[in-house]
Amino acid sequence: MFLKNTYLIRISLIFFLIIITFTLYTNKSFSSKDNILNEKPIAVMIGNSPDEIIVQSGVSKAKIIYEIEVEFPFTRLMAIFLNDQDTIVGPVRSSRYYFSRICAEWSAVFAHCGGQRLKNPNILDIDQMHNPSPYWRNEKIGGWINLFTSTAKINQEKKKYSDSGNLIPYKHNLLNFTELDLKNNNQITKITIKYNSNYVINYEYHDDQKKYYRYINQKPHIDQGSGEQIKVSNIIIQYTSIEKIKDDDKGRVHVELIGEGIVKVFNRGTYQLVKWIKINKDKQTLFLDEEGSPIGYNYGNAWIHILSKDSEVWFK
Repeated sequence: MFLKNTYLIRISLIFFLIIITFTLYTNKSFSSKDNILNEKPIAVMIGNSPDEIIVQSGVSKAKIIYEIEVEFPFTRLMAIFLNDQDTIVGPVRSSRYYFSRICAEWSAVFAHCGGQRLKNPNILDIDQMHNPSPYWRNEKIGGWINLFTSTAKINQEKKKYSDSGNLIPYKHNLLNFTELDLKNNNQITKITIKYNSNYVINYEYHDDQKKYYRYINQKPHIDQGSGEQIKVSNIIIQYTSIEKIKDDDKGRVHVELIGEGIVKVFNRGTYQLVKWIKINKDKQTLFLDEEGSPIGYNYGNAWIHILSKDSEVWFK
């Protein structure tokens, strides 16, 4: 009888530990089973020039990263954080209208420092130029690349706005994380994206972690906040029209986000060719398989490169 009771106690303890572990592991801001977003994410504009890359913080903690061209020869990042409690993020930079449009798809809190933006009821805009309290300057970093914020300060700031933290739960296709069955897909372990001769991105797949290690110009891309090399579970390359704006003295570009086109998706060492579609400015961008169904993503994070149709990309 004693042995039987001991066995039952052990089984109960194991079950309890499993429940606790699952609870801690699961991100409460969304349900990956149903792709449901239950609270406002935080979207932060992050500089990505050579001087900024060496002081970047928080990138490795983001759930989704968008990387898009700005003025030649640079790109800029928009990092999406879900239920993140206290990550330092920066350097915070200005927005472009196309980042604002993507931000609206997430109904996010938008943290940036000036730049082009859209007035959209889905966005809670916290621009440092008008609302400096959640931001600070790191005096150890010189010049204009020393502006930082944190998810804790942004979360605190959004509480000041009526109903700003409330979000009617809705599905977002990029949260369709699952255990993918990719046995029959092509095996891809190395990916190269050449933006220009001075900026080349490489990814190398590590099967033991089911992640791609990110490199910039052959050097590991390090998050200075965590000290870790950036690792990505899903790499999405979305092709569209990107053109210089005529007579714009700053060299800004127009990025077409409405329409449809080709997408290359890499996860778990495999490659899929799918389709993106965005019906209008108020709809989400969908990534669809050949049957027209939203694709799934490997558990973890995702890095979305939005590239011009003539961009140079290699993989093997």
